[in-house]
Amino acid sequence: MKYIFPFLFLLFTFSSCKKKTEPTINPDITTGLVMNIPLDGTAYDSVTHTTGTIHNAVAASDHHSQAGKAMMFNRADSSYIDFGDLDNASFTGNVFTISCWINVTDTSGQSLSVLSKRTPVGPYEYSLDNHFSHTVFDLDNWTAGGGTSIYGIDPLKASVPVQLNAWQHIAYVADSVSLKVYVNGTLQSGSDLYVQGLSFANTSAPLVIGDGGAFGKHLFFNGSIDDIRMYSRALDAKAVSYLSTL
Repeated sequence: MKYIFPFLFLLFTFSSCKKKTEPTINPDITTGLVMNIPLDGTAYDSVTHTTGTIHNAVAASDHHSQAGKAMMFNRADSSYIDFGDLDNASFTGNVFTISCWINVTDTSGQSLSVLSKRTPVGPYEYSLDNHFSHTVFDLDNWTAGGGTSIYGIDPLKASVPVQLNAWQHIAYVADSVSLKVYVNGTLQSGSDLYVQGLSFANTSAPLVIGDGGAFGKHLFFNGSIDDIRMYSRALDAKAVSYLSTL
């Protein structure tokens, strides 16, 4: 008996130390990353090493309240950032994840676009905006000519309620089966099915932050945008949830 207690003590100590030293394994958020635009007071994409052209957008506090680490856009100033036609922002395989933080300050009953790869008159790929309903954002997506949606039928079911004066993390995930959306790391109920036989095109439309186009009009954003990431793969729920904590 006199040897049992020292043995149990050593076993307990070893087990405790082992638990303490096991590293935390975070989800993979690097594989398939094709665009990484922190908008930390600049307009630089660290993947393609492209600097966008800033039109009247200004530095602002980010979703961690750090000054100068996000960009603010004002519809009255027609502000936006133009990255030009980037192949990395086109998802011809129909599989992608688009992640960003937004803080809407005002809609005033008008349409806003967070980001887009289309112009007001085409060609068309996708646009994260609220032009169908000023109360929700969705990821409008089309064939190059704009004739039909590749995922779902407008207005889309995978939508995000507009919340004023509060940061929201939004992630749209398409896996060639369905398009779904997460808000602040939580999967929303609506999803849109992939239309068999249709595909996104790699058009000449520029990737624009803070503006989009619909029916011949610009849809300038009102508020701040932070940390845009695009992937050529469908992130799983754990990876999306992790992104919403960064």
